[in-house]
Amino acid sequence: MRHVIPPASRFRQRRYRRGFSLFGVLLGLTLAAVVTVGAIGIYNSARESANRSESLALLNALRANVESVYAAAPSYGNAADLIPTVDRRGGIPDHARVVTGGVTRIRHAFGGLVTITGGPGGATNRFRITFADIDDEVCAAMGDAYAGRSRARAGIVSLTINGTTLNAPVTIAQVTANCDDGDAANDIGFTFG
Repeated sequence: MRHVIPPASRFRQRRYRRGFSLFGVLLGLTLAAVVTVGAIGIYNSARESANRSESLALLNALRANVESVYAAAPSYGNAADLIPTVDRRGGIPDHARVVTGGVTRIRHAFGGLVTITGGPGGATNRFRITFADIDDEVCAAMGDAYAGRSRARAGIVSLTINGTTLNAPVTIAQVTANCDDGDAANDIGFTFG
């Protein structure tokens, strides 16, 4: 004898076999969106941290390379652009070196330019490395790396943040106050000598 399924039961079986409900699809899409937004936030945070570390590493590499190139020279010059001299001796890291129209420039991880000049303020025994167009957090992090350090301990003479010169040793409060201009156009210069 054959078993016959009543019509109402057949409808219920077909209904459950049809697939996902609208609520299930919306729930799945919502969860996927939350996971995607979270992943993007984590990626951006990690990228910002990596760029900040790369910028500090670039500063330290440029400083060491300038000092190495000019070790036997009597001075760094007076407000001279040191990039061509350092570049000819291989002192600019490849990832930061940009050549446009035959002119070598240095670009930091956040996209702004880096300049290296000798003799800031007429002192030919000093040089300045300036990072342009960085945001408040990066400005503060870079300045904090030299906060509390003196010329004797770190070779830093002064920090120039957005046009204000702070003689070493600078404090974290001074760095924070001068980096806080509310946009991504901070310039921070490190004078070594």
